[in-house]
Amino acid sequence: MPTPEQNKETVVTFAREVFGSKNLDHADAWLADDFVEHQVFPGTTPDKHGAIDSYRIFFAASPDMTVDVHDMVAAGDKVAIRATYHGTDSGGFIPGMPATGKTFAMDAIYVVRINERGQIAEHWGVVDTIGTMGQLGLLPAPTRHPPSRAAAGQPRSQRPRAIVGKTCSAVP
Repeated sequence: MPTPEQNKETVVTFAREVFGSKNLDHADAWLADDFVEHQVFPGTTPDKHGAIDSYRIFFAASPDMTVDVHDMVAAGDKVAIRATYHGTDSGGFIPGMPATGKTFAMDAIYVVRINERGQIAEHWGVVDTIGTMGQLGLLPAPTRHPPSRAAAGQPRSQRPRAIVGKTCSAVP
């Protein structure tokens, strides 16, 4: 069984080879045959082949994409990663949408599980897609909504406020 330090080395090497060098052969070798993707990219499958297909889609959308790994924490067979992807939307960040030609920095948090053979067996992730779409100008401009009729005429400190879908009175 690999140590947590060996697991961190596996993950940082995977990031460097796959996202830095666009080496999909490395991905094929280091993703386990029974790999499970929990953050499935639309149009792909939740397995090894789907993950590699998603990398191809990312690289077509942003051939200059790189990744900076900021932090890694390992315990047992899991590694948590905080990273930022940098690139240019030259192939369409959203499939089917035209490229914007703008650069982006997309933050991400991942957890991967390493199997007993030292391969990446599972991946969970959260990426700041909305923030990236904002950087690329792919979101509509925010609009300001007028106050509700119930709040009209009340001092701001006395207006009702919504908290988790419920209304409560303002605290003095």
